[in-house]
Amino acid sequence: MLEGAELAEWLSQRAGKLTASRMKDAIAVGAKGQPLKARSDLMRDLLAERLTGSSVRHFVNDAMTWGLEKEAEAKAAYEALTGEFVGECGVYDHPRIDMFAATPDGLLNSDGLIETKCPTTPTFVEWLIAGVVPDEHKPQMLAQLACTGRRYVEFVAYDPRVKKMSPLFVRRFEPTAEEIADIEAKAEAFLAEVAAAWELLTTAA
Repeated sequence: MLEGAELAEWLSQRAGKLTASRMKDAIAVGAKGQPLKARSDLMRDLLAERLTGSSVRHFVNDAMTWGLEKEAEAKAAYEALTGEFVGECGVYDHPRIDMFAATPDGLLNSDGLIETKCPTTPTFVEWLIAGVVPDEHKPQMLAQLACTGRRYVEFVAYDPRVKKMSPLFVRRFEPTAEEIADIEAKAEAFLAEVAAAWELLTTAA
């Protein structure tokens, strides 16, 4: 888990950008195409970050803190299970779309990424029963692949509180080129709205 100057640098690199972790919010629209609260909140956050140069900090609950604290442990468990080495990585800016970035949890081989989640045990059980990559996390991973140019993401859920079976749930997410192009188009559309709002805000000021 990042701390101190390292955390400050990481936050600075992401400030004002649409990042993969909030891609789900960027595409949060209703049945008639109207923006939902998560999308509107994200737009305000990005405008605030561009005004200040600092990332907007959000409340972190106990479950989120648990996930952050267990991320390194989850990677180590994955390495022990698979024999694959998880490489370190930083912030990746999209090669073509300005202000679109991703910070994957780690690199795998020459064309893979890893995304770790440390959910509550009931959620872990839900994912085990479903047996597939949860839809709610696909926008994040699509954005990660778009920004890094890599081919697949290993989705790794980890719950060390589980005692009677493996604490790991691993599924590979390897979308089509069309799916990645679609998320890129949605990112561009959202960022165009942010740019228009920024122009209006700074002109009015």
